[in-house]
Amino acid sequence: MSLHNRLTHSLKVEQVGVSIYTKLSGDDRQLPPIFDMHAIAAACLAHDLGHPPFGHAGEQELDALVVCGQHQRSRPRTYEQRRQDPCSNCKLEDGFEGNAQSLRISAVLSVHKDKDKTDKEIGPIGLDLTRASLAATTKYPWLRGAPDKKASKWGAYDCDKEILEWAVGRQDVPDLNAQVMDWADDISYAVHDIEDFYRIGLIPLNDYKRGTDVAKGFLRYAKSANAVGPLSPGVEEALYGLFEFLPRSRFTGTTEDLAALDRLRGTLLTSFIRAAKVESGNVVRDPIQDELNGILKQLIWFHIIDEPTLANIQVGQRQVLRDIFGRVETFALEAYKVGGAAMADEQSLRRLPNALRRTLDLALAQDSSYTHKQKIYRGILDFISGLSDSEAYYLHAVLAGREHVGHL
Repeated sequence: MSLHNRLTHSLKVEQVGVSIYTKLSGDDRQLPPIFDMHAIAAACLAHDLGHPPFGHAGEQELDALVVCGQHQRSRPRTYEQRRQDPCSNCKLEDGFEGNAQSLRISAVLSVHKDKDKTDKEIGPIGLDLTRASLAATTKYPWLRGAPDKKASKWGAYDCDKEILEWAVGRQDVPDLNAQVMDWADDISYAVHDIEDFYRIGLIPLNDYKRGTDVAKGFLRYAKSANAVGPLSPGVEEALYGLFEFLPRSRFTGTTEDLAALDRLRGTLLTSFIRAAKVESGNVVRDPIQDELNGILKQLIWFHIIDEPTLANIQVGQRQVLRDIFGRVETFALEAYKVGGAAMADEQSLRRLPNALRRTLDLALAQDSSYTHKQKIYRGILDFISGLSDSEAYYLHAVLAGREHVGHL
């Protein structure tokens, strides 16, 4: 039984994003000229590129590895504050964030083609995307610590400030295409993740009926301050109405089971796609459908993420990233002579993995406000975040001497 992964999730987000575009294009409304199906499709495909090994746990760990405890706990400082008064306890105060990493991969790290040396155009290389496509991938068009913006999310690192400005201009809200991508991602997350976890027996959808202990326990969880919070009038009834479409038995792979899942999937996708409309150049979601979507996503937290089993797994995964970071940090700082001679040592450089040396060289060559040492740390994060889960486990085993890399 195959479950979806980051790649298939992105493909599904693209399908939903294009469906939303088609729905909105058919509405009898004046749509902005920037509204573009190709930009939406590109953004949907690229939106998860920046996710590091082990998902959100890995994202949090990489950020914690370079940002000191004080700035982890308090409101992040603005770009200007970081420039004027650098934190001596932070290795890289603008940290790590999956959305910012997606922009960096799209515009800096990916290899599409060599840029002609005579080309004087100002702009990013990377995948050589258009401004519209890069803007559509930017759900949070601001730097870390931007005033009056979500503190835990940002769309670009300090070193990529010019790329962000090139893509989105002066706007500090996501454009229409990015809003479509965001809703498509929310829809796919709520629908397909729940479907997968039901199929492998981790979310008992068949137990969700009005009045059951499972349903009551989940609603108490969803209404808590750390989840959705108090529900709007009518939403709880709408949720119980939705429960009527859930499968009635545990999944065993029969034709009836697959048909029940298809019915549920079709019902949810249709309702959520139809819930979007455009007003004053922005995507407006039907309030009840938007809240139902948020509640369904909490099913994954209730049954999977907040369960002790996953929490214990994530402790080990975060340790894997800490160990890799520590070893790679030592190699990189020594090879590039941070704190010592000005020139890097070629013999030490040759010992670095090619992928690591490439990300370090790209970071060092990039014109930015970073110091030499900060560029090293950005290159280290670029390397580690580009690993898959299995690659991270394997590299960790190699660095710990538990695995060999083959015969010479």
